[in-house]
Order: sequence, then C-alpha cells, then structure tokens
Amino acid sequence: MITTPALSLQSCSRSFETPDDGGEYVAVHEIDLEVPAGRFISIVGPTGCGKSTVLNMAAGLLEPTSGRVESFGAPLDGINTRAAYMFQQDALLPWKTVRDNVALGPIMRGTTKSEANDRAAFWLEKVGLSSFADRFPHQLSGGMRKRTAVAQAWIIDPDVLLMDEPFSALDVQTRQIMENELLALWQESEKAVVFITHDLDEAIALSDEVVILGAGPASTVVGRYQIGIDRPRDLMDIRSLPEFTDIYHEIWAQLKEEVVSTYAKSNKLV
Repeated sequence: MITTPALSLQSCSRSFETPDDGGEYVAVHEIDLEVPAGRFISIVGPTGCGKSTVLNMAAGLLEPTSGRVESFGAPLDGINTRAAYMFQQDALLPWKTVRDNVALGPIMRGTTKSEANDRAAFWLEKVGLSSFADRFPHQLSGGMRKRTAVAQAWIIDPDVLLMDEPFSALDVQTRQIMENELLALWQESEKAVVFITHDLDEAIALSDEVVILGAGPASTVVGRYQIGIDRPRDLMDIRSLPEFTDIYHEIWAQLKEEVVSTYAKSNKLV
C-alpha cells in the first residue's frame, strides 16, 4: 500500500503578468491540496477560479510562483512523468488511425512499434473500440473519441490521472456511460485521479472527495467534502439516492456563495 501522497500542493500560488498595465493577476493563492494514491478527487468552483491552473501545476506545465509541488514525495521539477493529462478537447492526431493514436505514447517512451500495437489492441478492447482500430478520428462519434483518449491515457500506465472537464462536450447519456466506464477502469487500479468539472452532480457521483475553490482572483480552497456513498457505484441511478441528494445540498450551499460572488465581481468590471 502506497502511503506517500500521489500529489501534494503546499501553499502554492500562481500569478500572471497583465500586459495592459504591467501588473500581475493572482490566479490562485496558497493552495494546499493532498491527493493520496488510489483516491478520486474532484475540484469544483465558479468560472475563472483557477481550477485548470491547479491542474497545470500538478502536471508540471506551470511552475508555482510560490509554494511547492511534490509527486510521491519528490519535488516536481518540470513535467510530472508519473501523470497523464486528459484535456477538454482530445489530442487525437487526425492523420493517424485509432490504433496509431493509442500506440503513440508508448512509442514515444521507447517501446517498439510491435509491442506498442499489442498494448494498444489490449486497451482498445478494454474501451470497446477493437473494431474501430483502423478508423480515423473524423470517423468516430464524440463518445468514441473520448474512449480513444481514455485508452491513450491508460496505456502509459500513469500513477496519476489529471482530467480537465474531459466529458463536458458530450450529451448527458453519453457522459454517464463514459463516467461509468472511467470508474470501472479506475476501480481496477490504484491510480490517483484529480478531476476538474463545473458539474457538481458529476463531481459527487465520481469522487471520494470534492474540493471547492473560491471566487477569484487569488482563489483558495474554501471547502472539502468527503463523499461517503458506497462503491461500486452505478452512475445511472446514483442521483436518486437520498445520500446523494443530502451531500449535493450541503456542497451546493457553499458553492453557490462562490458562484454569486464571482458574478457580482464580474458585473462590477463591466
């Protein structure tokens, strides 16, 4: 059992220069976040609160202006090689087949093409796309593209999966299917997941813990909620459970205040 946190953000702040006036914009301020190995944590908050900034610091794509990021106890210096990142928009190369897109990650890490293709075949079967291996991205539905992206992330066997609203563009029914498939894969593994979403329903349904970021600028963590709903979970039915409704109302009571605060601030700038 791994006891060292998969990710640890310690008093992390991140600011950006504002070219119009030569000043700076503080996106997030002194964020403390610990993600144990094997835990599924969602981050929610109002628009512009810095959710993606936090994820990018965890990925090593952004260096904190102050504070410290660690992955499995080691200071993060550059890209987090123990993590895979799923963006809102998939990163499929249009000129490559589904198989080749999925095999690309292992090949870039030095795996032979033959072995990478074997591993790609395994993961395409896991996500139900074996019969589409020779198709190109433009020949896939939105849900199929997301399944391909999931296979891309899982094939490199990351210890941490960073997901930035990966299912937001899908219709409700397809999103719930993808959420179920994600949980099925995750429950077979010991991977840590950090999941960004605007959808509080989605956050509660998937997660062990929901973290709220407050209104920006200089957003910080304003709430943490443990989700005590038993696993395994069927996301087609979970929203009708009384315990789901109870925790939803509890979290929304705080999240709503941050959303209203963000709206009020934006109106003052108009």
